[in-house]
Amino acid sequence: MIHANTMTHQAVQFSVLTDSQKQDLHLAALEVLRRTGIRFYHSGALELLKKSGAFISDGNLVKFPARLVEAALATAPCRVSMCDRDGNPAMHLEGNRASFGTGSDCLNLLDPRTGEHRLFVEADLLEAYRLCDALPNISFVMSIGLPSDVEQALTYDVQMLHMLENTVKPIVFVTNDLASCRRAIDMAAVVAGGYEALREHQHILLYSEPSSPLKQSETAVDKLILMAKTELPVVHSPGPQMGAVAPITMAGGLVMSLAEILSSLVVHQLTRPGAPFVFGAGIHHMDMSAMQICYASPEFQLTKAAVAELGRWYGLPTWGYAGCSDAKVMDEQAAAEAMLSVIMAQLSGGNLIHDVGYMESGLTCSYEMIVLTDELIGMIHNLIKGIEVSPATLLVDEIDKVGPGGHYLDADSTLKRFREFWNPGLLDRKTRPVWLKKGGTSLNQRLNAKVLRILAEYQPKPLAPEKSHKLREILASAKK
Repeated sequence: MIHANTMTHQAVQFSVLTDSQKQDLHLAALEVLRRTGIRFYHSGALELLKKSGAFISDGNLVKFPARLVEAALATAPCRVSMCDRDGNPAMHLEGNRASFGTGSDCLNLLDPRTGEHRLFVEADLLEAYRLCDALPNISFVMSIGLPSDVEQALTYDVQMLHMLENTVKPIVFVTNDLASCRRAIDMAAVVAGGYEALREHQHILLYSEPSSPLKQSETAVDKLILMAKTELPVVHSPGPQMGAVAPITMAGGLVMSLAEILSSLVVHQLTRPGAPFVFGAGIHHMDMSAMQICYASPEFQLTKAAVAELGRWYGLPTWGYAGCSDAKVMDEQAAAEAMLSVIMAQLSGGNLIHDVGYMESGLTCSYEMIVLTDELIGMIHNLIKGIEVSPATLLVDEIDKVGPGGHYLDADSTLKRFREFWNPGLLDRKTRPVWLKKGGTSLNQRLNAKVLRILAEYQPKPLAPEKSHKLREILASAKK
């Protein structure tokens, strides 16, 4: 029997925390905020918190009553919508909707033409952003690399200029101080057509971090407050390493990170209630044998899934990680770890998923890794759709019509629906003779060929010349 008014799809998703465990983690974080507190190295935030009822001792140690956290959670929006450079809707950060993009500030690049492991340079940024603009499942662009041939004080200005010129996709940006953050907003406002247009059609989001354990630096809070005042979205995400600057257990790492996130949210919402805030944390562990953080460990997959669940439980959009690996080259390890991270990000329901292309624990970028992850995102997107069970898919009449011993090759439903199955662009399903006829290439060879083809042929939509000129004027002002 077919029942009316029932769900036809059950999205594939899993949970790593029960509701009672989420409550336990939340209450433990509130206890850390009440008993231990957070050190704020920002006089304006200290004044704001004291005025709002926080307890301040020892100069800058802030202890939070639970009501401040509850009030901040009540005013923070549950949804952040981002536009592309032209003001068109591009990403809705809410519920279980996942959008994927690159990471920031890799020192090194695996050169797609020579295979050399070398330092990032400014010319690489333009190619990286064009590559991302061309890939259908990369929804936003982050700065990707630190150009070694650019004056350090201008690094983030140069990144922002090239992102705005070489992609129409939403941008997640990073800056090293308040002045460069202001200039990034100024640049984005030029492109949007003014500050009010930028606020209405938001296409930039700031990534910043507290200083684990349990500290908020002056620079980070400066930027957090600026984003609240301008009503532009921000993710203020801890990135602690369990066993180094966070407790060794996953639960302990989550508790400390929650305390840091919630303290950030309180300052943010006290500054401008209702300003957009994205909830996130990257809780890695320290491999004690190598003294290196791990980007692809099962423990990191679990903590990032827990962060996504907790963010939804709080009613906030979430920040996550995928498409990253501890491998040094594009090999089987890189592919396996990329797949694991994409599956976990999609199944756990994170919203703004970054670090696509990261290799060597975030020290190196691979364009081939970005292209591979673009392919995997499409595959896993079809996986999490689940199975549609409805009158249109049960096909009882068609089964009866074809009967025993028949076939469905020319059935109406086959002709109508066969394209709904996911088809790979780079993963190979052909027979061996067909594969050999096409060159018998490995996946890595096909990835590299696609990278080089995009870099040779693809040109993004150009920015209006007068806007590019104004961006360069802002960059020039930073040099003075």
